[in-house]
Formats: sequence, structure tokens, C-alpha cells
Amino acid sequence: MKIPQVLIYTCLLTLGISLFIYLDIENTSLLYDDVYSIFMVKASYTDIINITASDVHPPLYYWCLKFFTSFFGDSLFSFRVFSTLGIIAVLLLGCFPIRRLFGDKTAIFFMLLIIIFPVTQYLATEIRMYSWTMFFVLACALSAYHAFDKGEKKYWTLFLVTGLCAAYLHNYGLLSVFGIYILFFFFLIRTKKKLTYLILCGVAFFIAYLPWLIQLWEQVDNVSSDYWIKPLTLNDIFLHIYYFYSPKEIWLPFTNFTKGQMMTGLIILMAIQLILTIKVLLSGNTKKDRMSLLTIFSFITFLIPIAIGFIISVAYLPILVTRYMTCSFGLFVLSLAFVLAKAMEFPVCKRLSSVFLLLLFFTGGVRLYSGVDYYNRTESAYQEIRQFVKDGGQEKKSLVVNDFSYHVMPRLQMIAPDNECFVLLTGEGKEDFHPFRFQKIRPEDFVTEEFILVHQDREAIQDDFRQYRQSLDNRYAVIDSLHATDIRLYHMKKVTP
Repeated sequence: MKIPQVLIYTCLLTLGISLFIYLDIENTSLLYDDVYSIFMVKASYTDIINITASDVHPPLYYWCLKFFTSFFGDSLFSFRVFSTLGIIAVLLLGCFPIRRLFGDKTAIFFMLLIIIFPVTQYLATEIRMYSWTMFFVLACALSAYHAFDKGEKKYWTLFLVTGLCAAYLHNYGLLSVFGIYILFFFFLIRTKKKLTYLILCGVAFFIAYLPWLIQLWEQVDNVSSDYWIKPLTLNDIFLHIYYFYSPKEIWLPFTNFTKGQMMTGLIILMAIQLILTIKVLLSGNTKKDRMSLLTIFSFITFLIPIAIGFIISVAYLPILVTRYMTCSFGLFVLSLAFVLAKAMEFPVCKRLSSVFLLLLFFTGGVRLYSGVDYYNRTESAYQEIRQFVKDGGQEKKSLVVNDFSYHVMPRLQMIAPDNECFVLLTGEGKEDFHPFRFQKIRPEDFVTEEFILVHQDREAIQDDFRQYRQSLDNRYAVIDSLHATDIRLYHMKKVTP
């Protein structure tokens, strides 16, 4: 008995929504990027423009997040749900335009892959712009296909608007849209179609994006000598290759499995995917087979922003980070969906596809288990931090951090709110901590009977912190301390002569 297609789509949507909402509830961890977005939303719409102008990301995501939380509240769950809505929007692209354009097989495989790929669990819960950038990049590519195929003005309008949204969400959204424009131009030339609408869209896009393009150029000029992204290493390249498949957050330690076990499983998984792709591409005339062409060009479109980022990183300035690849992740998944849909025509490939999906499902399950385990351990650590800060009698504690370790303070403000937070300034003290809200003070001006000294486990700042701690020895004594997650707290009390 054949299962109705509408039931399959409904089940996939229900599965995806349930999974990601569950993760939003469970994930109470507070990473620096999450907290940055939360504090950014507390700024005015105008201030968001000013802050992002000196940062690395455009303002659209923060505007949308601020608007969303003004209606649905500023709980941690609300912030995470906004990212989940981006993934749900991607799934709806599978239900409607992808299904209409490429058929049920491709659409169903696309939705299934989006749900079970381990990296999607990150995209759905991280309070960042990646899920929505992925949506608009994919929507832009689908609109380009519609405009190429039908030539209707509404599709050209969608092509322009979705491209602008992607570009104003993330700089890799801009690079992805640039790649789409390049391939679109190539296809129009190859098929001898008019370039008029594409040129008009390009001019309109340039004019609409020009305000931020000027800011982007100034940002590149300002950070060219000192940037937080480190030069690429061979290990980074391998990390970029398996990032989408990783059964854990890449920065977390190996607790539930070893690195060797993970790499063995991922090599097998990616090898099967490679075999299926080669088989599909060699199964017929690539130049005439529509599915093969779609596979190739979807994958090329996915690769273009990454290739540009790689070239710039090697030749000029490191700008490539693993998570930036997720901006065009939807196109990667679509190309794989084309492969699996075509593979169903061959008995051996059909069985191999089942093995691939089973292994990917298992990898996603391991990511889910390890993620929830991490969330639970982190929440327990946060409870210890809250209790440590609460102990001591005073209602409001003075939490103090050095400016070289200030990144930890915004997280602590979220974990243990309603305390006084100070940043001790060294050097000239001209640092701009926006969007965070601290009381800035010189070390010589900070005089109190007791306080909690805050520090973060980061190798680069250990020597600076050690020197500062030693400078306090004659005036303050450590009466209690706590090490929870990467946060260290020292209860300091003034020494009585």
C-alpha cells in the first residue's frame, strides 16, 4: 500500500519541528556568540546599525531578532526558536518550490537530510543568523531557477529580494549570492537568453547593498592587520571537510567516543556519499541528464563562497570559519538530494543509499545524545556558579574581570544576573565593549572590601591573569573559588593589616 505523499511531508515536518523545539528547550548553555546576539537586541535599531558597522556582520538579523522578541518575549527559548523558524522555513522550501520544481523524491530526500544532518542541530539552536541566511541563499537560488525557466517578473523580484536579504544577513550570504549571479549569467549566455533582467537585478542589488558595502570595505581595512580568525592549517582544512557530519560540537572534548572512532565512521559515511555521487554522474550523458546537471551546479554554487573565502584566507586575510559554510548548506543538501533521488533508479545504489541514510541518522542521533548530555552538564555547572555568587550574605555582588578576559563577563551576566559587573581597564582604556553593558574602571580606582574575580580558561591570557592575581596578594586573600565549565571564580576579601 502506497503511503500518501502529503502524509510523508506532514511526518517530516512534525519530526523536524519536534526535534528542534526539544533542543531549544534543552539547550540552556550560553556561548559568547549567543550572548552577543542577546545583548545586541537590547540596543536600539539605530544603535544596532552603528555597532554592526564596526563589527563583521550586517544588521538585518539583529533587527529581525529584536522585532521577534518584542512580541514573543526575551527568554532564552524565544531567542533560540527564532533560529529554529529559519530551519522550518527551509523545510517548507522542500515542501513547496523544491517539490514542484524537482519532484517528490528530491523534495522528500532534501527534507530528510536537513533533519538528520548533525550540523542542523547547531543551526536550529544557535542564536545567530546562519539558519536564516541558509534559507534566503537557497530561496535566491530557487528563484533564479524559476526566473531562468519561466522568465516571469515575480520570480525576478523574488530573486532580487531574497538575494538582498541573504547579503544583509551575513557576508558569506553575499558571497553565496555573488556565486548565484555568476552561474545565472553563465547559463543565460550559454542558452542565448536576454541578460536584461539579470543586469537590472544586478544594478538594483548593487545600489541597495552599497551602504553596507562601504562599511564592509572599511571593516576589511580596519582588521587587515589584526583579526580574530587565525590562518588556515591542514587540520582546519580537514575540519571543514567533515564539519557538516560531526557527531559533536567541534570544540567539545571527546567524551562519548574517541577521535579514531569518529573519523572511521565519518570516512565510511563520506566514502559512500562519494561513490553514490560518482555513480549518478557517470550513469548517463551528464550534458543531457537534467538531474546530473542540477547536482553539479547545486554543488558548485555551494562551493563558490567557500572557495572565495579560502583564496582570500590564503592570499590576504583569514576569513574562513567552519560555521560560515552553513550559509550555503541548503545547496549542498539539495545537490545530495538530487544524487539520492537519481540513485533510486539503480538497485545497488538504492541499497547503498539506505546504508548512507542509516549511518547519517545514527551520526545525527549521536550528536543529539552528546549535545543533550553537554547541555545537562553545563546547566549543572551554571547552578554551581549561581550558588557560588549567591553565597556570602550580600544581595548584590561585585563581579570583576580584567579587560583581556572580558568575553566571559556577558555570559556570567546571563547566568547570574542582578549583580554589579566591572571591567578593569589596562593600557589606554579605549576599548569599546558594545553591545555589552559593563561598568568600566581603572584598577587603581577599584577599592572594595570583597569581590568575585572572574576569569576564563583561555591559553592566550593565562600569563596576564597570573600577573594580575599576584599583584593582589598583598591586599586580598582568596577565601573560596570555583571552576565550572571554562569559568573560574575567586571570592576575594581584603586583608586586614
